[in-house]
Amino acid sequence: MKLLHALLPACALLLPVVVCAQTFEGKVTMKMSSPSMKDGSQVMDMSIKEGYMRMDMNSQRGSVAMITDFKNQQILIIMAAQHMYMVRPIPQPGSAQVAQAQQQASGATLQDTGTTETILGYTCKKYVVTGKEGTSEIWVTDQLGTFGGLFHGGGPGQRSQAPASWEAALQGKAFFPLRVVTTSNGGKTFTLEVTAIDKESLSDSLFAAPEGYQKFDLGALMGGFGRPPGGN
Repeated sequence: MKLLHALLPACALLLPVVVCAQTFEGKVTMKMSSPSMKDGSQVMDMSIKEGYMRMDMNSQRGSVAMITDFKNQQILIIMAAQHMYMVRPIPQPGSAQVAQAQQQASGATLQDTGTTETILGYTCKKYVVTGKEGTSEIWVTDQLGTFGGLFHGGGPGQRSQAPASWEAALQGKAFFPLRVVTTSNGGKTFTLEVTAIDKESLSDSLFAAPEGYQKFDLGALMGGFGRPPGGN
């Protein structure tokens, strides 16, 4: 049970909010770095297929996968160590998460620098986003579909946080970031770097809960009454 509580904030932080229809099928590997991260950085594998997105990451506490199923408008959180999965709905228009993204976007400016760079074989345009928390330089391509940002919900008893300005500024645009460098007003730096892009055909089974895994009642957990099957 302690492991489950420890994993939830990390899972929620990385769930995608909205991703529009994709023209790309395959896997994208990302590395994020920030002083606030326990180990300084985090590597994620993102699998993309029409109607689905899956994000996998490893930590000292085990591997976690987040699957966004756009066809059924739901998100699956899969915890391999526990052989369990949870289901939550995709945030919809009018929800607190979407309202936060819209509010953050209204205070951010997106400037096209006119500079281009080829990253991993993809032509990227460089934009500068200025927002409340600082300034971000982002290199985006229009060849990988639309990136909807990172979900900033909290774990049990925690409030969700507004998305970063660069995420909010990309909402609704057919851009996918291959590099992000954010310098906050306090001088701290966050980076996101795509390190590999592999086009390949992906099985539908990759975007479903593994056979034999137990479904956990996330709603009960968030209400403070949940207990994983067999938990103490």
